[in-house]
Amino acid sequence: MKDPHRLAPLAAVLAGGFVGSGARAGIGEAFHTTPGAFPSATFIVNIVGAFALGLYLARRERAISGPWSLEFWAIGGLGSFTTFSTFSVGVVKLIDAGSAGTAIIYVVASTLFGLVAAILGDRIGSARWAT
Repeated sequence: MKDPHRLAPLAAVLAGGFVGSGARAGIGEAFHTTPGAFPSATFIVNIVGAFALGLYLARRERAISGPWSLEFWAIGGLGSFTTFSTFSVGVVKLIDAGSAGTAIIYVVASTLFGLVAAILGDRIGSARWAT
């Protein structure tokens, strides 16, 4: 291998992924959802993650950060904490359980609240008083 430092960003993503996916799994275990019910754990994780990512990205330029903080926090940590695949499986499971109405509410609420959370995180992180 010519430059072992080339693997450092990948290692940061993997380490962040370990932290983020572990946190998501722990929350999923703590808030078990019954079949056909609104998947509240995944919903909360995705909204909190959208807010945290918006906040992190807005603050990153002004904050003191390590050389691979983007790879660790945004890509690895928050990328694995929030998850589109878990959201998608949740929608399919709701439909399979005969809860199409709940599935529609889940899709709409996740999209709207996720966007609002990301915008709110960005705005708070970008505020002049937050410097």
